[in-house]
Amino acid sequence: MKELPALPLSHGVLERCRIAARRQRRPGLLGGHQMRRKGQSLDFKEYRHYLPGDDIRHVDWRASVRHGAETDLLVRQFSAEEQLTLVISLDLRMTMRLPQAMPKVLIALWLAEAISSILLRSGDQVLLHPLFASHNRQVQVIRGRTGSAQVRRHLNNMWTHKPGDGLTLNLDSLQRHLKPTAVWLIISDFYFHPNDGQHLARTLAEAQDGYGWVLTLDLDSWPHERLLLGQGARRIEGPGSGFGFMEPNPVEIDGDGLSRVEREIFLHKEAFRERCMHGGLDALHWEWPPEEEPDAAAFFTEQFQNDKVLKRLFMRESS
Repeated sequence: MKELPALPLSHGVLERCRIAARRQRRPGLLGGHQMRRKGQSLDFKEYRHYLPGDDIRHVDWRASVRHGAETDLLVRQFSAEEQLTLVISLDLRMTMRLPQAMPKVLIALWLAEAISSILLRSGDQVLLHPLFASHNRQVQVIRGRTGSAQVRRHLNNMWTHKPGDGLTLNLDSLQRHLKPTAVWLIISDFYFHPNDGQHLARTLAEAQDGYGWVLTLDLDSWPHERLLLGQGARRIEGPGSGFGFMEPNPVEIDGDGLSRVEREIFLHKEAFRERCMHGGLDALHWEWPPEEEPDAAAFFTEQFQNDKVLKRLFMRESS
């Protein structure tokens, strides 16, 4: 598979988001930063494990020897240096590779790249997390103003690597990275099995208690897919219980059958959202246009620039 197509946003668009975010920060607001000022004293907060990109001057060598493992380094954290951590969980299962004209995974990776670029330029850190994996894949922690190239490399690997069978929900590796200054964004089509949905929903509800702001982005390609399906013998994948979940064989469908599947998809996603709600959740919804050949770049640009929740995430003024 070829490289991940270039992000269809200009440098100027991303730069304006960054400038607006800095201009509108307010102490105490969700997502606000504790910025170090000249002459400000730093209050020690806690130790944490050293991560690539950390300032080596913050390593406490004596504490590392006393309390760390043989190869473990402990870094001093100060309350005045708290960063905003944005966790981006990306669904990379095969259903995200559809529809062929505008794969959902393409839009997901573009959004991860755009948001990462904005946050890294503001001195924050980004965590890239595969939502499903064949084993407990580690989270990629990226920080620093030069981290955009690193983000691009990881996202390109996700784009070119075709996922296999037997993927399971990958949450264990994420827990230690979540903290009170984290914003957690989950990007998916939410076509996964109900059991996985229940597990993820519980975790998201708990996260709203401990970490503040959780966002889910539903990449809804059904309007486009329904147009392409037409009628006759077709194979449908998804949570439509009318034809069976992930039905492997072609089925004869008509207009009533398509409406029934659409209803089941809606109920499946609505049940997931209701289980997630716990006081700190925003649910985004990007709906594919009902066109045979949608323009991916135009669709992404319009959604990115006009989504009201994203404007709040970047703290941009509403248009």
